[in-house]
Amino acid sequence: MYLAQTKKVSAVVLAMTLAVISSSQLSADAKRQKRGVCKPTVACEAAKDKDLATLHHALVKTGLNRALSSKGNYTLFAPSEAAFAKLPKADRDALMADKEKLTKVLKYHVIPRKLSASDLSGKTSAVTMEGESVMLVNKDGTQVVDGAIVTKADINKSNGVVHIIDTVLMPERGK
Repeated sequence: MYLAQTKKVSAVVLAMTLAVISSSQLSADAKRQKRGVCKPTVACEAAKDKDLATLHHALVKTGLNRALSSKGNYTLFAPSEAAFAKLPKADRDALMADKEKLTKVLKYHVIPRKLSASDLSGKTSAVTMEGESVMLVNKDGTQVVDGAIVTKADINKSNGVVHIIDTVLMPERGK
């Protein structure tokens, strides 16, 4: 009798474990599907690209993801995970905790019009959504934005373009 009860308990535990695994797999599948359903906007690029996870988190935290999901023409200089990792941890944590400063920094990464890589190469500056200008330099075919190198250019979206950069830009050169 003891052996029969042990087998029943084991079967129940196994069934519950499989149910939990199936449920978590469904949850992960639902998240992936949800990400695939987002409109092809500038904000969606940050949401779906794992190399832009910190940027996506920051955009959601500040509410700028809504603006960058709306109609319009935007150029987003999107700092990669490596760009955020360049910031000292204490500075990065302080920035992420200060919504006002984070909003200002993120707006400094957005030009309120669409500028492709070829458009950028012919300019020396552009005014950001934050209100200040970023310096643009094209050095031997490499686009540089306020000292940050564009590592991937011209990710075209329905409401603009994304250029991935290797450094987080700071308004007023970090002042």
